[in-house]
Formats: sequence, C-alpha cells, structure tokens
Amino acid sequence: MPVQQHVLNWLYSVLTSEYHDVNRTYNDVAQALSQYPSLSPRTDVHTFDNGVSALLLHLSGTIPVVFRGTTYRFPISIWVPHAYPREAPLAYVTPTENMMVRPGQHVDPQGRIYHPYLAAWPEFWDKSSPLDFLVILRDIFAKEPPVVSKQQARPPPPQHTPSPNPPPPVPPLPPDVSRETSMRHHTPQQTDGGRPPPPPPKGHDLPQVVSGPSTVATGPPPPPPPLPPGVRRETAQHSPHPHPAPTHQPNRLSRYETAPPLPPQPQDQQHQPAPVYHQQPSPPGQYHPQPQQQQPPQPYPPGGPAPPGGGYPPTDSRRTSIVSPATPYNAAVVHGPPGPPYTSPPPNWQQQQPHHPPPAQPKPKPPPPPDIMDEPLTLTLPSPSNAPPPPIPPNPEKDALLRQLASTLFTLRQRARDQNASLLAGLAAQRSAMQTALTKLQSDTAALGPLSATLQSNAAILRQSIRDADGVIEGSRALPPPDIDALLVAPTVVANQLYDAVAEERALGDAIFVLGRAVERGRIGPAVFAKTTRSLAREWYLKKALVRKIGRGMGLVG
Repeated sequence: MPVQQHVLNWLYSVLTSEYHDVNRTYNDVAQALSQYPSLSPRTDVHTFDNGVSALLLHLSGTIPVVFRGTTYRFPISIWVPHAYPREAPLAYVTPTENMMVRPGQHVDPQGRIYHPYLAAWPEFWDKSSPLDFLVILRDIFAKEPPVVSKQQARPPPPQHTPSPNPPPPVPPLPPDVSRETSMRHHTPQQTDGGRPPPPPPKGHDLPQVVSGPSTVATGPPPPPPPLPPGVRRETAQHSPHPHPAPTHQPNRLSRYETAPPLPPQPQDQQHQPAPVYHQQPSPPGQYHPQPQQQQPPQPYPPGGPAPPGGGYPPTDSRRTSIVSPATPYNAAVVHGPPGPPYTSPPPNWQQQQPHHPPPAQPKPKPPPPPDIMDEPLTLTLPSPSNAPPPPIPPNPEKDALLRQLASTLFTLRQRARDQNASLLAGLAAQRSAMQTALTKLQSDTAALGPLSATLQSNAAILRQSIRDADGVIEGSRALPPPDIDALLVAPTVVANQLYDAVAEERALGDAIFVLGRAVERGRIGPAVFAKTTRSLAREWYLKKALVRKIGRGMGLVG
C-alpha cells in the first residue's frame, strides 16, 4: 500500500535534522510503512537505559500475526536511533489496558524485544532493515504471543431474593420489645432492585406502628436528622389496597420526618388481640404501596402468635433511614428509663389517629417552558474570573530540545576553548618570529639604499647599450645579405676541407635514399636505379674515406 505523499514529506523533513544517514533511514522506514499500513510514524522523546533522552522517530501500531489459524494484531513500537543504520532500532511490545506483557524467550517483563538479528545489526548494518525485522517478529509471535488478555472479574449476578443482613448490636431492651423487634428484623421483604419501594399510605388508613429496620438497601441512605429528646420512632402507615406509586420524591420524605410519639401501653402484647385491618377507600393523589411488593395481612385470633414484623407490610428503606441499622441512631431509640413493655396499639388509638392526619404538602407547580422568542438576542457572557489561569503543562519535546541544545552548545564551547588553548603556544611563537623578522626587515631596508643606487646606475648603462644595439640593427638593414658559406668559415684550411667533405658525404647518402623510394613508387626504372646508385655509392665511399683521413690527421679519430 503506497504511503501518502504528505507523510513522506514530513518524514524526510524530520530525518534531516538529527539523523546521520537521511536517505537510508528514509528508504527503510518508507518501505516498512508501505508494507504495514497499521504502523504510524511520529516523533517522541525516548529515554535510554543510561538516562539520556533524545527526540527519535517512533513507529507505533500493530502487526498481523497468524496464531493457531486466527489472525491477531499485536501492538509494538519501534524507535529509530540517530545513528541508524549503524545502530539497531529499539523494539518494544506496548500492551493496551486490557492486556499484559507475556515474558518469553525474546520479550522481557518490561516489553523490550531481544533477538540475535538486533544483536548482529552493527556488524551487518548494510544488509539489515526494519522490514526484515518485522517479518522475523511475525514468525516469533506466531509461536510465542507477546501479550495475553487480563482476567477481568465478572460482576455477581443480580439477586432477586436478597438475604437479610444482620443488624448491628443494640442496647438491651425489655423482653416484649426485644422479641417484637427481632420478629420484625427477620421479616422477608421482597423489593425490586430496579425500582424504589413504594411510600406508605395516609395516616388515617392504618394505626401507626414502629417500623423495623430495612433489610434490603437500594442505595446509601441520606444522613438522618438528630432525634428530639424522648422516645421518638418513625411511624409508617400502610394500606392493603395496591395503587401505583407516583414518581414525586421530595415531598414523600418530608411528610414522615415528624411522627407523633407512641403512647404508653400498660398492657402486655400477649393479652391484646391482633388488630384487624379493614379496607378503606384511599383518597386520590396519595402514595400507596405497589402490589408486587406487599401482601395484605391476615387477621390472627386472640392469643395466637403475632404476625411477622409486627403484622404490617414492609416499609420503604429510604423512609426508615432515621432508624436504619446502618446508622448509629438505632441504638438511641429509647431515651431515659425504660417504660412498660411495648404492646399493640389500643382501639382508642385507632380512633384518635384520623383526627390528626399530617397535612399533605401541595405539589409545586412546574415552571413554564422557556419561550425562545421572548429571550433577548444578545448573548450574556459570563463575567471574567479574577482567578489566575492554570499553568501550561511542560512540553516534553520542548524540554528535550532545550536539553539537547544546551548540551550541544556546551560541547561546542568546550571544543572551541580547548582548540584556542592549544593554539596559544603556536601564536606566541609566531609573534616572536614576526618580531624578529621585523627587526631583520628594518636592517635590510637600511642596506637596500646603496644597492638601489647601484641598480639605478646599472639600469642607465643598460639602457644606453640597448640604444646602441638598436642603432646597429637599423644600419645593417641597408647592407646586402651575406653568403652562408662566408658565415661558416673554419679557422684552418683543413677544417674547411673537412666541412665540405662531410657535407658532400651526407648529401650522397640522402640521394641514394631518395632513389630507393623513387623505385618503389615507380618513378624510375630498375636499370636506371642500379646504374645511378652504383656510381653514387662509389663516390659516397670515397668521401667517407676522405673524411676519416682528415679526421685522423686533425686528431679527431683515434
């Protein structure tokens, strides 16, 4: 797959700044990117094992590996050093959040990849490339996967039937109250985990009873308000009629925050008949429990066992948060000295309760929807804050460049200082030599004065001689040219005879040579050539003998 041109342009511009062999690095990285499009190049700061940081070219991504017939993509990252290709690239396995490194023969626990191909890279750098190394990695990972998936803990399945949690220890209560409270604690309450439990009905439907601690918590209860002095318990009122519960939540809790105190019961609960619940119509707009969460209670005969939980339906855990066992207020339910044992409410309490129902708070009127047409066209901008803006986080690339620049400048300064220190001795010797030369030049300048006067007089004489020679040349042009024989005159007669004999002997040799060439080209016939050559050769021999004789006589030939 071809690499996009703007990526190649960026790659070349990055390599020209720090890398030693730009063309080789560009070629190898471009080939790797074309073969593996899942790799993406960028520049990052890499910290070596010795603690030195450098801004390197970083190839990160995944490579496809076939493991047991299935193709997996393992994440890797390759760092290209500045001395590439003389130095081998650094390879790492980079697992994601849901993966972890699997140490093996070629991968250490930190994800560093080791292989003989990388170890022998400096020796065979001209034959190594990242593309070949990726092929080797695929073969290695096909046998030993470098990463494994983390074992994620599965969430427990939702429990539709919650088990009751034991309440924290409470102070000892009277026997009757303790027995009734324990019966309420062990009452199974089925509450749908997806919806909140229903609120209690109006106060005039059922007699008020003490609500037991909730065993199913749908969420963290809100912090309870402080209890007033005296015996204060939260009361809950229930209706056996199932009605849908409204979704309005704020008014439901405030309605039950202040409950009237329970009247003292002088009689034992065992001698009181169980209250019988009667169906009464519910006024509209009130809260009612949901049918799938409550069951209508059954009347019990006098003297029989009390119904579980005091004979009342389960209450909402959020409304009973004041006396919830999760808070420390459950231990402070009864204040002062213990009173008589708690028993069932008397009949007169059932009649007195409807006379004092808690006032129902009106539902707040929802605000009207905003009208976009009535809003002004100007946009109100928030007032500028006087708080200072947050500091800009440091840029690691900028810090790396600054450190590299400082190191480079320090190295250049030290190099220039050492070079200047080594040149000081030579400069001092050169200064002394120049001072000596200056003294010598001054002495030579003083000696050149007489020499200059002598040269000027010689130059005047030379100019006069040149003028005389020019006059002789002009006069010789009017005379006839001399004979060449008159110019070459020997000092003696024998010498002149020798000059003539040598000239004739050389001329005869040249004539015989020319006749031979003429015969070859057909200019003369063979008979003429033979006759002429015979006579010239005889004369040539005589001239040679004469030259030898004259030379012997003059002492030129030994």
